[in-house]
This record gives sequence, structure tokens and C-alpha cells, in this order.
Amino acid sequence: MPFIGKRNPANPTLGVFVPCDPRIDETSRTRAFNIGRMTARLLARRLRLPDGSTPNIFYCSHLIDSESTADSGAREMKEAGVAGLFIVPDTWFFPGKSAMALTAHFPAETPLACVGGNNAPKPGVVGIDALVGAYAQTGRLCQMIIGNMPETGLEPEFDGKTAEQIVDLGYAMLTRVALRGKRYVAIDTDSMQMETALNQVHAARRFFGLESTRESMKLFADMLQKKGGYDPEELKALRDWVVNVKFRNRIYTNTEEIIKSKKAVLTGLDRVQPPALSADDKKKLDEGLALYLIIRNYLKEVNAIGGGWTSQLAWGSDRRGLPLSTADIAESLFNSTEDHTGKKPVIPFATENDIQALLTMICYCYLSGGQPTLFMDFRKVYEPWEIRKKAAELKVDLKPFEGSSWLEKGFVDGNNSGSASLDYAREAFLFKAIEYYFPGLGFSVSYLSPAGIRGLAGRLAYSDLSGLFTMVQGEAESISLPPLLAEEVCRASDYSWPHTFVTFDELPASLVKMGMPANHFHLVTGLNRRRWQYFSDYACVLNYRWENLPEYSEDLDRPLPMLYRLNGGEIQAKLLQARRG
Repeated sequence: MPFIGKRNPANPTLGVFVPCDPRIDETSRTRAFNIGRMTARLLARRLRLPDGSTPNIFYCSHLIDSESTADSGAREMKEAGVAGLFIVPDTWFFPGKSAMALTAHFPAETPLACVGGNNAPKPGVVGIDALVGAYAQTGRLCQMIIGNMPETGLEPEFDGKTAEQIVDLGYAMLTRVALRGKRYVAIDTDSMQMETALNQVHAARRFFGLESTRESMKLFADMLQKKGGYDPEELKALRDWVVNVKFRNRIYTNTEEIIKSKKAVLTGLDRVQPPALSADDKKKLDEGLALYLIIRNYLKEVNAIGGGWTSQLAWGSDRRGLPLSTADIAESLFNSTEDHTGKKPVIPFATENDIQALLTMICYCYLSGGQPTLFMDFRKVYEPWEIRKKAAELKVDLKPFEGSSWLEKGFVDGNNSGSASLDYAREAFLFKAIEYYFPGLGFSVSYLSPAGIRGLAGRLAYSDLSGLFTMVQGEAESISLPPLLAEEVCRASDYSWPHTFVTFDELPASLVKMGMPANHFHLVTGLNRRRWQYFSDYACVLNYRWENLPEYSEDLDRPLPMLYRLNGGEIQAKLLQARRG
């Protein structure tokens, strides 16, 4: 069977087939088939799942030019386990006798895409328009790309721009089918009982195909007290890596003293020798590390791809119970690409069991090919006037930074106690939890992210009014401030928690602070707006358009799908789709 590379039964499969005109000459048939196979190779070469493996890419063994070839092509692709379909024409074809006849064998929710070159000889472009238009009139979404390639030759390559569009579309389709039937674990209540963080069980299943396992914290508290659910020898290895490798000479048990002294630890201006760990400190560190192993093993047991945890309230801060060690370090390790075992896949994990945040992180992780997602509080927004005011108070000269994005637009102090991926730190620290806030104590990761981390920053939210999820996001980049100013910003919120200063490319801070739909937001690299939009169309997720942005920016946005053009635009069409589905 024509798979690109070796088939992995555990991974999802995308299929590629080529519809064509039965009247064309043999040379044109060879060219058309080659384009389909080259598209399959492009997808196999570029697409990756979060664990680094390649999805299965299957290309149909023959051209689809009649009802009978459509039936046989569908049969072999269904036997191959194809869950998403790329239609790649180079010539005119009769839609009803070829592509539509083949896709009729697949469930209506199967994601479709039609891609080809803008070629004049025996043109495929008219076939693409005819096919996508036909699907749209039936109320079905078929994404399309009409790109560029040489009009002659047996093995024409898509140009670089078109190839990137196809890869973006491939990731969107892959994420759509890869998430179907996957599971996340929601442990205990929603984020501090805030309804911006509810576990929308039915909506997550309907729009993302995700299942959820809901579990009580009592199970984990019992395992922690019994010293069960993990291997004691592995705990020793993890502790050794944490103490002697990753956080060597950077574990501070005197957090309040550090804060009061105003030592510039995070920027490295001051080097402060940490106190030795006491027996009680070691016990609390072990609690947090054992919790990581317990939760990790539980996630494996139920085949979960992510999870959420509530450190505040019942677990770590309610003195009516027996407060236990904060899960902050565990959450950071899940969201990082390394631990004591070496390199590892990211497991999206949301602090305070914020499941809408977790859904954002899962989608971001899959769409970026496994990049870690940074979980942050939307802690404080610094507008340009306030930056200048603070700098003046500190006697910091801003002249060298005139014209910089953060000085012109402002920035967000992204600051959260848990789920802070170590991948976003140049140098990470551990700080002992402050007792009045977390009487269960334990340790939190802290750091100051370097400048130049580019990607999308945003957040999904759900509304009962529409019955849909909406994504609020924008292109953003981490920035660095003059050290004295950076220290002041870190101390203003929480010094013992991680900080990433984020500036949005096109959005002033004065607007950003009004637009985020919850107290948490998320940053990921390796993902662009167009790729997200392709996925949002497959998942029927609305996209908020910021007030100051144009409706369409070439090279940033995907063109509006034909289905939406025929039904009043993206918002109206998705509302109709949701009502119909």
C-alpha cells in the first residue's frame, strides 16, 4: 500500500488523492499523479505530532477519474485508516464523478482540503473552484489553496510560499483528526471556582473531539501520604537532577528575605548564595516531586494527553484541611521538554485546573508540532506612559530604547505560580512558597524570560449565548527591559513566580488589557495565525478580530473559505454550522 514511509498504527492517517479528466493524455496523467505523490511527501516531511513522530500519509495508488475509480480509491484509503483528505488536482475533473464520489464514502465530519497550482494548461484551478463551490452549496467546508508551480514538466514543485500554506493546512487537518478521542484529566474543581475556567465537557467533545476524565484530589493526597503511585528510586533520580543539575545553587528557602532585601536575583545583577535545605525543606521538595511522578503515571494509566490541577483552595491553602505541597514544580515539568529522564514530549498542563486554558494549550501544542505552551496570568499591563513614569522614578535612561516595540506599545507582565515551562527560561530558580498564601508550602519555579520568543499569545473562551468557543489572540514577542526596571516590574507582582514580558505586534497595551477573556493567557512558538484559522474552521471556533486590525492581511490570514463567503461571513456561517450540527 502506498504509504510515505513506515506506517505507525498508533498515529492518525491523512490521505491524498488526485482527481482528473478521463480524456487527458498519458503525460498529463503522469504529471498529475506525481503532483499528488509530491504533496504527500511534503506533508510527511514537515508534519510532526507532539511526541516527534510523523503522522501516516497515504496517497491513492491511482487517479480518480470515474465513479469506479472513486469507489476503489475510497476503499483503499478507508482500509488505510485515512481520517482527513487532501484533494490535489492538476487538470480539470468532473467533481460529481470523481472527488465528490470518493468523499461520499467518508463521514461528513471528515476534514477536506483541495490544493493545486494556478496553471493554465488543462487547468486544475477551475476544478478546484468548481469542487469547493459544490461542497459549499451542500453546506460542507472544504479548505482550498490555489498556489504556484511550474506549468510544465513531470515533477513540478510548489513554490516556497505555497508549500508553507499547505504545511499550515496540513497541521490544521492533522490536529483536527489527532485530537479526536484523546483525553485530558481534570483534577478537582475549576480554577478557584471562576467560571472563565469551567470544564465544558460536552463542548470540548463536540468541537475538539476531546474526552475528559474527572478525578478527585483525595486519590492523589492518599497516594502521596502512602508514598505510593511512584517508584522511590525514580524520586531519588528526579531529586538529584533538580538539586544538582537543573536548579543547582538556585533553590531559595528564604523567599521573603530575598524579596525584602530587593536583591536583583532574577536579572543576575546580584548573586545570592542560597541557604542549605533543611530536613523539612527536603521533605516538602520531595512532596512536590513525588506529586509530579504520581500525576505523570496516572496520565499514562488513562492515556491522557494533558491535565489540570488546583493548588489553591482544598489542596494547598485551606487550613480547615491538611494543606499539602504546591504542585507548581510538577506543572512546570509537565509543560517542559526535559526532566530527569532527558528530552521528553510536552504534556500540556493547566494550573488551577483551568480547563479552557488547557484546551488552548492542547491545540497550541498540536498545531505547533509539540512546542511547549507558556501558561501565564494576565498580571499587569504596562502602557507607555507608565513605563516612562517608572523609569523616571528609578532614574533609568530610556533613550537607548526609543523606537522599541515595548516602549511604543507597552507590554504585559505574564506571571503565574505554576505551569511555567522551563523552555522559556534562560536561568530558572526554585523559591519556597510563602506560607500565608500556600500554607502547604513546597516550591515554585521562577525566572525572567529572555527577549525574542515569538509566536501567538491568546486564549479560548466559551459562551452559552452562541454555544461556541472563541479564540482571542495575536502575534506577540517576549521583550527584555533594562535590569532595574525589570526587577521593579517583577517585585510589583510576585518575585517568586516566573515572568515573561509580552508585547503584541499590532496591538497597543491599552487595547490588549481590555480584550483577554480570562485571568490566564498562553504563548506558543512555531504557530502562525493562518494555521490557527485553518484549524478553527475545522473545529468551528470563532476568531475575535481586534478593533484596530484589518479584516484580511495577506501572508497572515487565510482567505475566507467559500462556505463562509456564501453564508454571510465567518461568524454567521459558523453559527449556522453549529445550529445544524
